[in-house]
Amino acid sequence: MSNASLCVKQLIQDMIDDRKYYRALNELLEKQRLLIVARRSAELDALNAQLIEIYQRLSQSSQQRHRLLETLGVPSGPQGIKALFSRLPAPHSGKVNALWQELEAQAKRCHNANESNGILLNMQHEILMNLINSSEPENWLYQQV
Repeated sequence: MSNASLCVKQLIQDMIDDRKYYRALNELLEKQRLLIVARRSAELDALNAQLIEIYQRLSQSSQQRHRLLETLGVPSGPQGIKALFSRLPAPHSGKVNALWQELEAQAKRCHNANESNGILLNMQHEILMNLINSSEPENWLYQQV
C-alpha cells in the first residue's frame, strides 16, 4: 500500500472514531443541560471533566487530519476533504462523503447544544446576581447593564 493510501485510510479511520466521539459529546451536552437546570454543580464538575477529555480528543484528531492532508498535498478544510474524497473510487466515495457530512452535522449539533448551555448558564448567573443585589439596593441601582 502506498503512503498516500495509508494516509487516506488513516483519515477515514479517524473520521469513524470522531463519529463516536461526537455522539458521546452530544449525549454529555444534553446531560450537562439537565444538570445546569437542576443546579447540580458537583455532578456538573464531573461531567465537565468528561467533556474536556472528548474536546481534547477531537482537537488531536483535527490536528492529525490537518497533518495527513498536508502530507497528501491537499488543502485543509472542507473543500480539500471533499476534493480528496471525490478522487476515491465510486463505491467508497459516496460512503466517505456521507461520513463527512454526518460529522459536519454532528459537530453543528454539538456546537448548538454548547451555545445553548452557555446561554442557560449566563441566564442563571444573571438571576443569581440580581438576587444578591436585591438585598443591597445601592448595588442594584449602580449595576452595569
